[in-house]
Amino acid sequence: MMKKLAGILLTLLAAVLLSSCCKSFQDIRLTSCDLVELSPRGLSSIDATIEVGVDNPTVQVTLTGMDATLKMDGSPCLHLTADDVTLEPRTEKVYSILIHGAIDGNFNPLQLLLLLNQPNFLEPMTADVRFRGVLKSGLGKDFEYTDIPLKDLLDKL
Repeated sequence: MMKKLAGILLTLLAAVLLSSCCKSFQDIRLTSCDLVELSPRGLSSIDATIEVGVDNPTVQVTLTGMDATLKMDGSPCLHLTADDVTLEPRTEKVYSILIHGAIDGNFNPLQLLLLLNQPNFLEPMTADVRFRGVLKSGLGKDFEYTDIPLKDLLDKL
């Protein structure tokens, strides 16, 4: 069950990070997303590899400093960071992204297991997402989205 939830959360993170670069790049869209590998690191962290298909009809964009905090009922439960990715210009390509996750020290993982037994287990979960979109010329912009309901994101995928 934990692997399923982690896969959903990592997919949602990738979708938010790759599809919301900036207004002038609204034509960039996700074509696919797949969890390739999920590896626990001890009892409190994970590494995951996802493959994200992106159709980029615009210029080259690099997404840097990607991180997210997943929250349950407003309290942080999982901190995620992703390696930088460069979206090549005018291509449709699948990108492999390495994601590192760590359970928050104040979070009880048993709460998550209890939540998975409920049909609407994503209801109390939200995400804060931050990243920087940088053009090839070096111009960039920081993006921050707070309290995004994971249920709404899942419905859009």
